[in-house]
Amino acid sequence: METININLTRLEDATSKFNSNHLNEELDSYIISCSNHFIKPSQIVLEVNNLPQEDQAQFIKLIHNYYQHKVKELKNIDKYDDYFRLFFILLGVILIIISEQFTSLISELFLIAGWVVVWEVVYDLLFTSKRRKRDLKIAKKLATCQINFLN
Repeated sequence: METININLTRLEDATSKFNSNHLNEELDSYIISCSNHFIKPSQIVLEVNNLPQEDQAQFIKLIHNYYQHKVKELKNIDKYDDYFRLFFILLGVILIIISEQFTSLISELFLIAGWVVVWEVVYDLLFTSKRRKRDLKIAKKLATCQINFLN
C-alpha cells in the first residue's frame, strides 16, 4: 500500500478555479508525480490533512470521478491509437514500395519518408504506449483509491 500525503485547508484548493467539479491541475500533477515514484503500486491511499468534515465527501467524489474520467479517456486514446498505427504502418510500407519504382532522387525521398513513418510507429509502440499503459494503471488505482482524512 502506497501513501500520498495532501495538505488541504479547504475544498476550493483541490478544485479548478474555473469549474468546481474538476480537479485542480496542480493537485493532479502532484498526485501523478507521487504515484510515478511507486514501483508497482498495489493500492494507493491518499491521506488528506486539515480538510473540513463537510467537504470530505465531496472531495472523495471529486477524486474518484476525475480519475474514472481519465481512465475512459486513456482507453479511448489507446483504442484509436491502434487504428492510427495500422494506417501509418501501411502508409510507410506503401512509400517504401513506391520508392522501388523510381530510380532518381524521388526514390530516395519516398524511401526515407517510408522508413521515418515506420520508425515513428515502432517508437510509439515501444515507448509512448508503455508510458500510457502505466498512466492507465495509475489512473485505475486512483479511481478506486482509499482516502483517509487526518485532522
